[in-house]
Amino acid sequence: MNTLFEHLRLRYFATITALILLLVAASASLVLGAEDGPVEPLLLRSQIESQDAFLRFGDVFSNAGALAKTVLSRAPEPGRRVSLDPSWLSARANAQGRVWQNVSRLKRVTVRRAGQRIGTDQIRTLIGEELGARSDGVRYEIALSNRAQTLFAPLDARAEPQILSLDLTEQSGVFTARIVPYESATPIDVRGRVWRLMQVPALSRPYQAGEAIAQEDVKWIEVREANLRAGALLDPERFTGKATRRAMRAGMPLRASDMKRLAAVKKGEIITITYRVPGIRLTAQGRALGEAALGEALRVVNLQSSRTIDVVVTASGRATANAGAAIGG
Repeated sequence: MNTLFEHLRLRYFATITALILLLVAASASLVLGAEDGPVEPLLLRSQIESQDAFLRFGDVFSNAGALAKTVLSRAPEPGRRVSLDPSWLSARANAQGRVWQNVSRLKRVTVRRAGQRIGTDQIRTLIGEELGARSDGVRYEIALSNRAQTLFAPLDARAEPQILSLDLTEQSGVFTARIVPYESATPIDVRGRVWRLMQVPALSRPYQAGEAIAQEDVKWIEVREANLRAGALLDPERFTGKATRRAMRAGMPLRASDMKRLAAVKKGEIITITYRVPGIRLTAQGRALGEAALGEALRVVNLQSSRTIDVVVTASGRATANAGAAIGG
């Protein structure tokens, strides 16, 4: 009887041990199955952009997970693009234990590197400052050969773009500027043409012929020195007491030939004529046959004698004539 109970007890313990081992094996199988089971395929981003000098898995795949910071390759220059071979990209993923399947059958994968944009305005300003420093502050009009010229610097660049060299042909104004967009960058040649500028006074509004010029209507404008017309007035003080000889557009540089002295007597005006006769003072009324400024000669008709005489304008509506004109009149 004791032998029977001993035998049953051993079988019981053996069964319990087998069950425990089976549970352990099942648990291990579940753990291993979780590690070795299928991994989620990598998903390609629709827009791939690197933020610095390196392209990382996280820049390319939206679900890179722990691989997000792992470097794939060097990124292109700031603001530029590069194409990756999908087969190479798939191989790099496999090497890291992940899978990327080119289900869309892409021929190339385009990658762009973000950058600070250095546009045409900033490039022209840079060149203008360099030329001004060389020519005691002279300003220039600058036109780039490539009107859409754009440079880029890294997002974290702190130094401003610099001009490494600038070659200018004075006669033609053609230049070549070698610009370094950021520290340690490869220099880029920028070409174009420049014109020296001058500041000259001009009218700020349209003027009719004979209109007196007011100082508040005079403004300074910049014009190409090569286009400045002969006789251009450079001193606004010379406009004082002057009127336009013809109709003038706003913004036009003014020449001496565009100006005339302000008329003190206008054509058809009735004026008082004083005759210079020793010992006596004679006056008469006359009609102006033209217009004249102070001190200018004028032809008038004496309304009493109907004779045409020459006078000199002395004030607004007044003129003098010599004694001979008085005797003849």
